[in-house]
Amino acid sequence: MLRSLHRALATAGFDVRTFDRPSALLQSELPMSHACLVIDVQLPEMNGIKLCETLAESNRLLPFIFITAHNDEGTRELTRRANPVATLIKPFGRESLLAAIEKALTIHAPR
Repeated sequence: MLRSLHRALATAGFDVRTFDRPSALLQSELPMSHACLVIDVQLPEMNGIKLCETLAESNRLLPFIFITAHNDEGTRELTRRANPVATLIKPFGRESLLAAIEKALTIHAPR
């Protein structure tokens, strides 16, 4: 999934950085403007919701989009509380992902 997303977004013209685990993202330098995160809810080490909480606690605020294979009420409620730009249920279309990213980038556009 990670390679597929990377390829689709790079082909669409985005500068893409991928991380195979949350700790790698947490140790990285995040862009300060015109960026967003696409985060799977189910990750090794910690779930995507906890990852977003950890980023917020360290004042590393970027708009984010959740992706998940779980469309149950519990997952929907957890993701809603985290306040993502969008939550995409797998399998989702390329156009849905690109639309969510464009919305996130509009929110985080340089001022």
